[in-house]
Amino acid sequence: MEVEKVQREFDVRLEWKSFYLRPETPPEGLPLPPALRARMMDPNNPLKRRAAQMGLTMRDHDVIPSTRRAHQATKWAGTQGKLDPMHEQILRRYWTLGGDIGQWPALRAAARDALLDPDAMQEAVEPGTFQPEVDRDIQEAQELGIHAVPTFVVGERHAVQGAQEAEVFRQLLRQLGARPRSG
Repeated sequence: MEVEKVQREFDVRLEWKSFYLRPETPPEGLPLPPALRARMMDPNNPLKRRAAQMGLTMRDHDVIPSTRRAHQATKWAGTQGKLDPMHEQILRRYWTLGGDIGQWPALRAAARDALLDPDAMQEAVEPGTFQPEVDRDIQEAQELGIHAVPTFVVGERHAVQGAQEAEVFRQLLRQLGARPRSG
């Protein structure tokens, strides 16, 4: 990921927050609207081209999954010290493997791949224990006016929206006076 490149160069911390791009999505998901499907399936889609440059394959989807469980599962993983690996595995399940991250089989597999106990994850997440924490993130995003995924907030007031190249982050960090790591 481009942000990880920048993290190696600058002393910055990445903190994942929950956000619903489509909050109306029911647990079973929604059919992908035809116009969005056409845009996502276009081989010249900039996101697909950048993924290919990074050696990644993006799967096409017919359904927009509900991300509510995935957000809660990630919050639970954070209590286990494995937020980043779980987040990475959920993204991999969806984008590369084409899994429905709104359903337990995909989330359980993500937990296993993140070296977490899938039974413990499901037991902790199923009753909605982490929903208040997710709701706080959503409220914070609304207060900040965030409406895109991903959105990176730098210095608590500068938003970078979309999957940007590393140089976009480098330029902003330099403008804010951040210095590259030494050594």
